Amino acid sequence: MTSLIASAHTLYPQLSAEAQAFLRLAYGVLLLAHLVLLLPHSRRFFMSERWKGYAQSSWDVDVIQNPAAHPVVMAIWFTCAISLVMGRWTVLAALVNLLLCRYFFVHMRWKGVLRGMGAPGFMTYWLAAAIFLLEYAAHYSPEVRPLALLVLQVDFALIMLSAGVYKCTAGFPRNHGMELGLVNPEWGYWWRFYKNLSPNHFLIKTLNHLAWTTEVVAAVLMLIPPTRFIGALLIIFSFFFIGTHIRLALLCHMVMLCGVLFFFPGSYGDQFVRLLVAAQPAATHTAGPFLTTINQALAIGLWTYLLLLPVAYFGIYYNFFARKRFPQPLQRLLEVYTNFFGIIMWRVFTIDLINFFPHIYHQSRAGGERTLISRYGWRAGSIRFSHVGESITLTCLFTTLKYYPSNHGLFTQRLLRYDAVLVFEYIGIHKTETEFEFLTVAEYVVDSEAGKVTERMLNDQVSVYAAHDASPLHEGARPGSYAPLKG
Repeated sequence: MTSLIASAHTLYPQLSAEAQAFLRLAYGVLLLAHLVLLLPHSRRFFMSERWKGYAQSSWDVDVIQNPAAHPVVMAIWFTCAISLVMGRWTVLAALVNLLLCRYFFVHMRWKGVLRGMGAPGFMTYWLAAAIFLLEYAAHYSPEVRPLALLVLQVDFALIMLSAGVYKCTAGFPRNHGMELGLVNPEWGYWWRFYKNLSPNHFLIKTLNHLAWTTEVVAAVLMLIPPTRFIGALLIIFSFFFIGTHIRLALLCHMVMLCGVLFFFPGSYGDQFVRLLVAAQPAATHTAGPFLTTINQALAIGLWTYLLLLPVAYFGIYYNFFARKRFPQPLQRLLEVYTNFFGIIMWRVFTIDLINFFPHIYHQSRAGGERTLISRYGWRAGSIRFSHVGESITLTCLFTTLKYYPSNHGLFTQRLLRYDAVLVFEYIGIHKTETEFEFLTVAEYVVDSEAGKVTERMLNDQVSVYAAHDASPLHEGARPGSYAPLKG
């Protein structure tokens, strides 16, 4: 039995041709918009430090992220987006886009200060994988399509569950989380309004509880066959609200689009997309011996990935929450596997990431007056700091002090990627019972030509090195690992 909101009690989900066409077209539009927004910043984001970009220089990075290859890469990427929108050569376009997204947003996560553009980059990659799997299956392997859809639904549900569980352990139930992002000028659209509220205001407490409970409840619903669609609706509505309050580029739009994966035929969601898109079932190609072998390997790979998902998350959570590591061969295997597929613990918008923001000033080498150059948001008139990628870069720079406090050289190395004499003011957001305070906690004078960073502490009410009292964060062994430094 099915209804407009509850699907049948079957393991394998279904997706209509119209819903898949809408998913592909909408992703193509969002990808195109993502690339257009990136274009003014792309040389910094996607080029090696050898040419003053944010990527850590090495022979393989320099081969791809250089001034000659960069325009070619961007042209190919734009072509893929347009092809997905137009519905032409969709399997090839989806594959090339997936390879580009994986390289820049997953492979480069630990090899540059951009950190794969954080959650916006990750979700662009994840949807790229979803579009490719569905387009390939529709054209070349219809029998694998239900399995591919099942894997995507379970994977997405576990991502949301991971995000909700981490928020639950990182202070949200104790009213430490959402409000710091809302009052943070680097992230919040309406920060002036929320800064005037009391930290104990009913609205703020409600938003903090909704932030983690919605993700957990929605994830559980998305894992239960009859309630998959209901869980997806919760995610769509919650991220619509987040998108109106938090400056995250197109992350919220892409997460909402993931909800279409749960629009089973005949549901309210499916009926809605049918009003927007008309589509016929994809033309399938006859499977010869080679294609048959590829499809069998794909099915085995999907089942393997699905069965290993809970194992991978268990390993990550064991490393992080138990603060223990597995025997070295097993630990290494876990890290190689999770980093290859981009499986992470979603710590998006949690307290250690949003309880501060930097002010950046330009200063001549001789000293003298400082000029503020970091003005966040589109209305501020700063092209460089209007993009969320720059905010992610700055945030990841300073969270290095919390993630790896014993490795101060890593922080200095990353800070010196900025090419000029700059002064970074670390502004901590401090909560009292009645108000939010912006405190200038520390100052870092960066001279990239001299290779020198001068640090000066100005206030001890907020620590640049320690995690918040409500946070489970501890020092990690190295970038790319959730294992503790010791244990």
